[in-house]
Amino acid sequence: MAERIVVACVQQRMHLPLTIDDYRDDLRRFMRVAATKQARLVIFPELGGVMVAPPILRDFHSQLLKRYDRGRRRNAPLWDRAVGGLAGSMVSMVGADFRRGLASLLDVEANEIWRTYVDVFGALAREFAMTVVAPSAYLPDPLDGVIRNLAVVFDSNGQMVGRQAKVVLHPADTDLSQPGATWNVIATEVGQIGLILGSDVLYPEVGRLLAYQGADLFIVQAACTDQALYQKIRAGTLARMQDNQLFAAVSFLVGNNLLSRAQRTPFAGKSALFAPQELTPRSNGVLVEMGNLHSEGVLAALWDFASLRELWETSETPVRRQLPLQQAGQLLAQLYARLQTLPKVANIQQLADSETSDTVQRKRELAAPQTLDDLAVIATVTQQWPPALDTPAPHSYDPIDEDDNDFLIVSTDDLDDEVTDKQVTAIDNKTPPVLVDTEKLTHAAMPPVASSNGEVFGGDKSGEDETDEMDVVADEDKGA
Repeated sequence: MAERIVVACVQQRMHLPLTIDDYRDDLRRFMRVAATKQARLVIFPELGGVMVAPPILRDFHSQLLKRYDRGRRRNAPLWDRAVGGLAGSMVSMVGADFRRGLASLLDVEANEIWRTYVDVFGALAREFAMTVVAPSAYLPDPLDGVIRNLAVVFDSNGQMVGRQAKVVLHPADTDLSQPGATWNVIATEVGQIGLILGSDVLYPEVGRLLAYQGADLFIVQAACTDQALYQKIRAGTLARMQDNQLFAAVSFLVGNNLLSRAQRTPFAGKSALFAPQELTPRSNGVLVEMGNLHSEGVLAALWDFASLRELWETSETPVRRQLPLQQAGQLLAQLYARLQTLPKVANIQQLADSETSDTVQRKRELAAPQTLDDLAVIATVTQQWPPALDTPAPHSYDPIDEDDNDFLIVSTDDLDDEVTDKQVTAIDNKTPPVLVDTEKLTHAAMPPVASSNGEVFGGDKSGEDETDEMDVVADEDKGA
């Protein structure tokens, strides 16, 4: 591994080439610029490799799409513009769609796409004698043949030295590919590469895992269709770089979005080369960055690995030298093991469907005819309610307005001798007296009773001084 290398980062526009030679010529533009900068490592964006598929698509709809795309290019000749305009009017009429064509091609010619991809980028790396991180594409994984969003690394001899699949899929990926399983460092002649695709970079564990496997640099490939996602990918790359004090690069796809199912927002982003903040001129982690969200371009910068290793030893925040691995490892292992034991959340749509089914069933049951024998017996009445007292209270009181909510507390002195002095009668303007055993009364059990002066007796009076129930009764008797 060299102590100092120049790295080139490509920001590439999405288009539909007519032939493979057209695509090769387009790629050589970027490689020649990188060669003038004496770059040893060239990085392409996510999903840029999908452009090997259009030349293989030879059906009528795909031909219209390719002619239409060619006529829309900035420097297209007049003839191509005229043909492209005519093809564009027919595209909407026949319902041509590149995504559907690509999905069909992956079903029947996935191996041809793979062979073309390897041939194009292997030859490119060999021609310019550079290590090339090829753009990702929907490709059959050589490990098991499953279609994944896959990026491949080629050395300066054009040999494939490693590959990485996207693990956390974007919604636009889900019907075209399957997620990858893990992240592994790729050993190359320019260093140990930790390759991260798209939103995988938003997870701190991914960067830490690759750093502990010996990564010298992070390479992030992305294709963003909105400003918010671009900003998150950029911030995530900066964070993973600074978390682990490594060099990092992020390459974005730009241009017309021909891969979305419905949304046609163009791809956008600013590709950049990053370094730990201590090694950048403005201490912001940025060595060089594109100035435009939608233009093609090539960035180049020098990565000094000798200075990076010195930083690991001298930094006032030695995250690589003094990370408490023993404590952090144990805590993280326990946390992740606990998360695995949590119940899985059911699919929301399934829950909604189940709830709808249950509701319909309940409505059907309620609408079904019922007989008296089907009705449940709740209670039987054996006497008039409320029961009359054997000994009516001799106390007489004035009628109370039916709208009045006051209560009258009757003292035990007013009760007949046959009624024990441990009982108290509480009545209102509608209910006959009811005997209550005061030994069993507490402030928590006794229902709140409001008097005419606004005081409340009984119930839970949190925050107030407790008052003995019998004192309250006596006071009310005097007031009566």
